[in-house]
Amino acid sequence: MDDPPIAEAILIEDGAVAAVGTRDEVMALACDGVNVVDIGDNVAYPGFIDAHAHWIGDRDYYDIGSPEEAMDQAVRHGWTTISEQWVDDERITELEGLAADGALPLRVDAYLALNALEVGGYYGDWYADRQPQTGSLDDRLRVRGLKIHLDSGSGAVLYWDSATLTETIARANESGWQVSVHAVSTEAQEMVLDAFEAAIGATGPNPLHHRIEHALQVTDEQLARMRAMDLVPVIQLDGVAGDWVQWAASLGDEGSEVGRDYEEEGIEWLGRWRDLVDAGLHVAATTDMPWFLIDFKLTDDIGRPQDQVAGGMDGRGRVYPEAPEWVLDQLLSAEEGLKALTVDAAWALGDEAKRGHLAVGTYGDVTILSGDVTDATPDEIRAMTVVATIVDGVAAYCGDAQMCSQLED
Repeated sequence: MDDPPIAEAILIEDGAVAAVGTRDEVMALACDGVNVVDIGDNVAYPGFIDAHAHWIGDRDYYDIGSPEEAMDQAVRHGWTTISEQWVDDERITELEGLAADGALPLRVDAYLALNALEVGGYYGDWYADRQPQTGSLDDRLRVRGLKIHLDSGSGAVLYWDSATLTETIARANESGWQVSVHAVSTEAQEMVLDAFEAAIGATGPNPLHHRIEHALQVTDEQLARMRAMDLVPVIQLDGVAGDWVQWAASLGDEGSEVGRDYEEEGIEWLGRWRDLVDAGLHVAATTDMPWFLIDFKLTDDIGRPQDQVAGGMDGRGRVYPEAPEWVLDQLLSAEEGLKALTVDAAWALGDEAKRGHLAVGTYGDVTILSGDVTDATPDEIRAMTVVATIVDGVAAYCGDAQMCSQLED
């Protein structure tokens, strides 16, 4: 993802990238007897980052029995980093235990939850006895962010009042914590923008990389404010803009929430992927696992990085595969989708120096796919497979027998 964007070879030593370039350049810097892995016609990418998900914490929803099994599924699906976006006291204790035991096969960024999904269900500043972590090469677990669930999944219910939200974000910002806020509707966007503006000013800067999760319905004025503060929008490209809107509109007496018809409210404000990218924001693409699985069933062809790239290119949903017309005006290129899974996803985690690209000194995290997503149609991209997932230069997953034998040498 750096310049030049394509290289022939990469050298990883002691978990970090030591060289990137032509094969001759890299081999000249390698020690005698270095293990050489030939990936053939496959393509290696900077390790993909799922910057908003619940692979471990919400494993019960998709019938996964242990954190080990959940992490195994994540690396099999091509992720070298996952961000757990709602972590309470029980969940952080579990993650810290796994980290202490050296049982994290990939990187995990934990965001401490500040509320339950109910009006007034605040947890208070229970993070106050901690310091936000920046992480080091040896760390697989980082805790530097806080999660606020501002509105419900359909955006119909607000869980916070403006004053409490503003005060909470101000205290977190002052203490050096990044804040990640779930905000679906325009009402929620307005509240969170007001709160962030009170904390960092109308024009930022935003050194902690405060985030807005989902950002489904955003007005022109709100987009301008988001840009002025350099806030980080975190979206889901796997067609879920169409799925989400149609799901939200269908909720009613049989649903757990009051539904809303976003198309009636302002169709031009929905799923503004292209507008967010064109505004120059650091847009991260994520799975929100497991919340967009069909019937909460994880399969081999969903929840992968390539699904995000393909979804951003054609806007097809999983439940409603016919892309709505308003999504077609917001489509992204494959290169922009890649950036949202690497460079900008790393920015969303506040670790852009070490993750999201391959350069001397970055983590030795690499995902190998069976093809080049920049030279394929969306359906061809969806047909690609995860060949290997490498963390710190070590294969956390390998699906190619010949390559696996090379990686294990």
